[in-house]
Amino acid sequence: MDASGDFKSLGTAEPVPAPSLDDTASVRLPAPAEISVEFAAAPRFRALAADWRRLVQRCTEPNVFMEPAIAGAIYTVTETPLHVLLVWSPRAGGGAELIGVWLLVSARPSSRLPIRTLEAPCNSLTFLGSPVLDRDHAVAALAAMLVAVARNPALPKLICANQIAADGPVYSALMAAVERQGARVVAVERRQRAKFSAPVAGQSAPVHAASSKRRAEMRRQRKRLAERGDLRHVSYRKPEEISAAFQEFVELEAAGWKGRASRRGRAIRNAPPLRTFAETMIVGLARDGCAGIEALRLDGRAIAMNIWLRSGRTAFGWKMAYDESYAKWGPGSLLMEATTESVFAEGAIDSFDSCNRDSSAALAQLWPERREIADLVIDVAPGGSIRGRLTALSETLFRQGRGWARRTYKSHVKPVYLRALARLTTRAGSGTEGTER
Repeated sequence: MDASGDFKSLGTAEPVPAPSLDDTASVRLPAPAEISVEFAAAPRFRALAADWRRLVQRCTEPNVFMEPAIAGAIYTVTETPLHVLLVWSPRAGGGAELIGVWLLVSARPSSRLPIRTLEAPCNSLTFLGSPVLDRDHAVAALAAMLVAVARNPALPKLICANQIAADGPVYSALMAAVERQGARVVAVERRQRAKFSAPVAGQSAPVHAASSKRRAEMRRQRKRLAERGDLRHVSYRKPEEISAAFQEFVELEAAGWKGRASRRGRAIRNAPPLRTFAETMIVGLARDGCAGIEALRLDGRAIAMNIWLRSGRTAFGWKMAYDESYAKWGPGSLLMEATTESVFAEGAIDSFDSCNRDSSAALAQLWPERREIADLVIDVAPGGSIRGRLTALSETLFRQGRGWARRTYKSHVKPVYLRALARLTTRAGSGTEGTER
């Protein structure tokens, strides 16, 4: 689950010339090997639902953040210029087959250089930027995309491809495509985030990821919680159930640390554009069978909620929230354990991507597996350009500075704050019921 809370504005992107004349028109550019690339609007992509599902079934690496519901949410509730790259290959017997999809938005790089780039993933509520590619045409499809961007006069020639799985097949295909086209790519940051794989594809029950000591502690916490009332794990899968549960989740998140005045903007409820986008996205994904919500309820009241997404045989942890008055019993960890057991038990999921920014998130204590993530700057100009080199350097320095600030906060500032808070809490609670051990 994302824990950064680093939300960007969804309605302030720079306007750019659109490559299509209206919502249904598209521009086709030539590409090598009889492959064609189409720049489409979201409604066109939505109309290709059957083609998309077939592509997901045979793709090298699924990515729920490239789903038509994501494109639809960006298109309908934000002002962000969205470019849907569709790659087609001739099909034997006539017609064309969809072999690649990449959602890119026009934006500025995270270092805020005053230039335009193309960026994936599309905003701060999406956590994987890799295109979805046919496993038999991955390099050809990506090479065609790079050529199409390079030849389109309306588009920037730099792609900030963030949160790409560096240990996955899409990354390898991207490196091969860049070399084939003579483009240039720079990795500006690498990090790892937690993932959880089923021991065998399709096996009904996963092995426990946590240590035996950690599992014993969680059993104790569950027992203590159950002593306080009726403790239940509830799963929501139907679109109407998910829509109602999402509203409950938003309120639960805002009641915690993300909703405090000092954290303004981190809770979805506190940023109306984010809430509108998030609700539209989750409801759309639920209609497509790509979203679920889990809740841990105590006497009917949600004390922890988790929203997870799905594409193909991969699940993606999107957001989690819990009632902080129950924090000492670890309701979030208890719910994640129940969630993974429930999701894997259905037999349709092989792996679970945490979508955390890095391995410092709490979920990394439960899931020992790691997925290497890279943020890339791709310069589609043959041989690269001065602008591309400047952007890559600026992004690298910005990420290094941000990483230093985060490490300093976690190592020095946060521990002092927590110790002071603990002392204040102990003084305020003196003379009251002792802390349960």
